[in-house]
Amino acid sequence: MNLRSSLACTSSDIARWGLRSVLKRQGGVLPGRIAMKIDPELLSDLAGLIDRSVVITGTNGKTTTSNLIADAVAASGATVVCNRAGNNMEPGVVGALLEARGGLKHTSSGKRVGVFECDELYTVRVLPKLKPTYLVLLNLFRDQLDRYGEIDHTQDVIAHALEFSPTTTLIYNADDPLCASIAARVPNASIAFGIDGATNTESDRISDSRFCSQCNAPLEYDYVQYGQLGAYHCPSCGWARPGLVRRVAGVELGCDGYGFDLVFGSAPDAAAVHIATRYNGLYMVYNVAAAFFAAHELGVDTARLQPTLDAYVPAGGRMGRWNIAGRTVEANLAKNPVGFDRQIQSIKTAGGRLCAFFLNDNDADGHDVSWIYDVDFERIADTPGLVAFAGGTRAHDMQVRLKYAGIDAAIISDVAQAIGAVADQAAGDTFYAVANYTAFPPLVKELDGLKGTDAATVAAHAVARADGSALPVGIAPVELSRPLRIVYLYPDALNLYGDGGNVIALERRCAWRGIPARVDEVRMGETLDLTDADIVMMGGGSDRDQLAVAHELLAQKDKVAAYVEDGGSLLAICGSYQLLGRSYYMGEERIEGLGVIAAETVRGSVRLIGNVAVKTDLAPEPFVGFENHGGRTLLDADATPLGTSVVTGTGNNGEDGFEGLIYKGVIGTYLHGPALPKNPELADWLIAHALDRRGDAQATALLPLKSLDDTYERAAHDAAMKLLP
Repeated sequence: MNLRSSLACTSSDIARWGLRSVLKRQGGVLPGRIAMKIDPELLSDLAGLIDRSVVITGTNGKTTTSNLIADAVAASGATVVCNRAGNNMEPGVVGALLEARGGLKHTSSGKRVGVFECDELYTVRVLPKLKPTYLVLLNLFRDQLDRYGEIDHTQDVIAHALEFSPTTTLIYNADDPLCASIAARVPNASIAFGIDGATNTESDRISDSRFCSQCNAPLEYDYVQYGQLGAYHCPSCGWARPGLVRRVAGVELGCDGYGFDLVFGSAPDAAAVHIATRYNGLYMVYNVAAAFFAAHELGVDTARLQPTLDAYVPAGGRMGRWNIAGRTVEANLAKNPVGFDRQIQSIKTAGGRLCAFFLNDNDADGHDVSWIYDVDFERIADTPGLVAFAGGTRAHDMQVRLKYAGIDAAIISDVAQAIGAVADQAAGDTFYAVANYTAFPPLVKELDGLKGTDAATVAAHAVARADGSALPVGIAPVELSRPLRIVYLYPDALNLYGDGGNVIALERRCAWRGIPARVDEVRMGETLDLTDADIVMMGGGSDRDQLAVAHELLAQKDKVAAYVEDGGSLLAICGSYQLLGRSYYMGEERIEGLGVIAAETVRGSVRLIGNVAVKTDLAPEPFVGFENHGGRTLLDADATPLGTSVVTGTGNNGEDGFEGLIYKGVIGTYLHGPALPKNPELADWLIAHALDRRGDAQATALLPLKSLDDTYERAAHDAAMKLLP
């Protein structure tokens, strides 16, 4: 080490001593951050302290997988350095190596192993300096779109990182086409793993990309495990899931959790070991498989794998259990749609009926909470005796989401209020608490503090449980010549920001009035029939998926134009709003639009991201939402904007003060959130316009629309207004 790196190490030691001895705090990332201020290239020097290393990245499961690998390698007799607390950016990796460097220097060569969790966007900083032996790529799902951007960007970053570390072998989840596409574009040696065969346990509606990375045609699936994970192939160019070099076989879900075989080769007679877990989530099968396949590559004997799993204690209270006044409370972390959906599935599988969901929107969580509408809360809505609560900084958003899933939930400020509220329920019923990133540590801390509390004290914290009155019941259906037909265009492609919640809101607000309605999804490659459509909804998508939709719709733009000119109700969000205009840009390429509205979209220098509101003539209060777009939409002089932006520098282009567009029955807007649940007047405008367009006596008799109890929606709206800058 040179003088600068030595000074950096000494400064880090002093900072760590001060934090622990004086402030009585853990070191965290501060020692590493201080050291890197002095020597930004310090990681390159510290990499020489270890003989082999593995970096673990991906959207979900990084901490669990990293700690399992570290436990298995340590059990084999090696000295392991690991950022176990989940400090997964470069300062966290540097800090872990700095703290362990004394022990590493006194460990014999060949037995020093680094196991490092790494944030996806930081792989491009860590891999070129660390030059790890392996990179484990778990999965790629939507997560904090206001920070990470679209998944395409994350893929580019990881691929770029591997290009700068050519000796690193990529161990990747081949069931995820987003991971497989990275393996296909980099020259690094690779090991593909996945589940061999359908499990038929947890497939769901969430999908982050089911388009071919080679030709952008829709992928076809032989089976889906969950999300976009499964066995896929492209009927257009032939690209398909790579052959599995490491396989998970014989997956079975029993009373105590999943059991399966890990097969260490592609041949039928390859060596295998049976693994039994105490977890009932399929996501844990993937995590355990990734960890143990990587551990085996690092020299861990297969005989050590099951004992490692049996002894494993999840970090930071994850998957933890507490006994609070005689009731078992289970807490889990879920920070994005797929993670949350896996927890919902676990609750469903366990027959759980007491639950609380905590949603924060701090910087580390991402400020856009639209994604909760991609979580299948409907899956547990029919659970007999279900009692639910909503908490966190965005508790009102969660309460509205649950309402539209058919679940009436009470607002809580802490978990004690919820546990107290169910004190009269059967003691054998487990209480499930699910929280996102920054909501989880306070939840764990509170549960730790409640241990040993007597039942009377817990009951004293109780809030009133929701009584179900927020959900209209016993509504007599009204007479219509045919149900209101809601057409959801391309949910398999335009599904990036939870915009499907708009369809949920339209259908529910019809049902709560007794208005017959049906939702027809039109997917890529299917015939577009708008002849009897009443409301059309189009959401936002990634650049690649939006381009696929553009090609699909351009061949059928006459159908869309005829529907629009006939006054059909149409809600177009973000990318779809751009697509309705004459043109938009994808990078440097100008893409032809449908030309059905008087607008065009040009490139912007920076993305417009944040909470926004728009004053409009359609409602007495501004509409609220979240924008995240790089394009700048310019309306023609004779076009009518949806309204004017409340926040300066937001809206269509950040300059003219306009947001969205209204033309006949068309509403184009950049409002995610999604737009309709917190702005019920906008949903009702679309429904009323559709009924008025019908023009027959049965439809017009429903106008004006019957009022609904929008107490929850108004509370969420008012909370969103307070978030404006």
